Amino acid sequence: MERRKSSRLIDAVSDLLGREATFAVVVGCDIVALAAVAAVGMHDTPVVSAISLFVSLATLVMVCAVQHTSSRESKALNLKLDELIRVSEARNELIGAEEDSHSQLATHAVRLRERHRRQPDEAR
Repeated sequence: MERRKSSRLIDAVSDLLGREATFAVVVGCDIVALAAVAAVGMHDTPVVSAISLFVSLATLVMVCAVQHTSSRESKALNLKLDELIRVSEARNELIGAEEDSHSQLATHAVRLRERHRRQPDEAR
């Protein structure tokens, strides 16, 4: 099943935002914006308003793009891990653990640590 064009576009934006060159450009723009605000002063001018609007919109786009990509990659990773658990000798009760509450995950973690401590060193 192929992903939607919008999803691929968001991933492309997220990839672009994650590059070092993009970071350098953003830092450069921030420096220019700070210089412009310093030159104009902190008055409520159209320049300051435009800079503020641009920064707000850029931040919103970046947050949404990163969240979209992170969510998709996390779900894919969970599916891969579930499949590995299913085909191995691991305990199948952990399949789908990402749906559990924080307290249930903490209980799983305690049980896994206890199980690990009980195993002889040769089995590790």
